[in-house]
Order: sequence, then structure tokens, then C-alpha cells
Amino acid sequence: MVAMHFARLQRLHTWLGRALGLSLLALVVVVVWGSYQGTLTPGRAARVLGRWGVFPGLPSPWQVALIAGHRGHDSGAVCADGLQEVTITTAVADRTAAYLRRRGADVLVLDEYDPRLTGLRAEALVSIHADSCIDLTGFKVAGPAETVIPEADRRLVHCLETAYARASGLKQHPNTITRNMTGYHAFQRVAPETPGAIIELGFLGADRALLQTGQEHMARGIAEGILCFLEGQGEW
Repeated sequence: MVAMHFARLQRLHTWLGRALGLSLLALVVVVVWGSYQGTLTPGRAARVLGRWGVFPGLPSPWQVALIAGHRGHDSGAVCADGLQEVTITTAVADRTAAYLRRRGADVLVLDEYDPRLTGLRAEALVSIHADSCIDLTGFKVAGPAETVIPEADRRLVHCLETAYARASGLKQHPNTITRNMTGYHAFQRVAPETPGAIIELGFLGADRALLQTGQEHMARGIAEGILCFLEGQGEW
């Protein structure tokens, strides 16, 4: 009986050893391929590993907060046929969060007036909105007019503008940036050291098709803009 149990333990040990070996081989292949493609930097690899457990010397995952514009409060802009801004912003926020989580970030997706905004500390806060149903095209990004970290806020805005333009194919429409954007309520509610930006994805009028069918591209653009900022890129 003892010999039978010992044989089973040996077989289990052999199976576990092979499984561990295959897992390590797969990890090496992923890291090498990701590094070759330029999609897996050492910092990203460390943060992804950091999400699986606490390892000495590895940085903690980035803390990122996204606001799904108008969610939990109202519908936002509403077009004549019933298309609501909040349906666009919610879908894009969820896709952006999924993209960032795959890249090693911890992400909160918040409502418009989420109580968790009060005193929130994060490496980046981005609020996602869409513009009105008028016949204009383009996107815009703005940071807070009043801030104690102007350089960080400007760099976040710059990274978002660059990455979103590339991913969405839209041009900027900066002359429609309003005080409602630069004085956005969440900028005043989060901790002063939390960099923030608000993005208007496009107009529900002329950009309607993209806003409904190109959400994956828009989400990737926002996520890449945030990663650009978090990794210290986009310097002026």
C-alpha cells in the first residue's frame, strides 16, 4: 500500500514538473515575442507579473481611473433618433479598461458623480465623453485649468491627443473646448496629485458611424495615450 502511494506521488511530481516546465517555456516565448514586437517593455512585464502576486523588487500595478461620461447621472447628449451619449461613453470606457488591464494596470470604471472620486489617488484619471449631435467632426482633449501639477496634466493631454488621433483617424477640434471641460467637476474632487484629462471622442453628428462601430479603435487610442503617459513618454 505504501509503495502504491509512493508511486502515485512520484507520478504527480513528474506531471507537475512537466506542467511547470511547459508554463515557463510559454512565458519565455511570450516575453521574447512581445519584446521583439515592441509591445512588452520591461516595465509592462514587471507590472503584469505584479498583478499575479507580490514579488520583491517589482512595481505595483498602475492605478488608473476612467469615468464613463454621464453614467449613473443622465443620458448626456441625445440625438433626434434617440441615440444617447452615455451608451457610447460606457461602451468605450469598458473597452478601454479591458485593454489597460491586459497591459498590467488596475482600473476603476466610475460613474459621472461616483462617490469614490472624492480624494481619489491614481496615476491617471480620464473622463470619456462624446460631443453633441451637430454636423461637426473631430475630437478634443483638455486638462484642468486649475492644477498643482500642470506639467503632468499637460503631458497626459498630449499623450492622449497623439495616440487617439492615430487610432481613431479623427482630427482635433480644439476651438470647441469649453469651460465645462477645463473646469470639469471631477478635477476638483480627486486628490490634487492625481493627473487628469477629459476627452470628447467625437461628435454624435458627423462622427456617428465611428462612435458606434469604431469603439475598439477609440478605446485602444485612449489606452495607448494613458500608457504613453504612465511610461514617461510624450515629453514636451
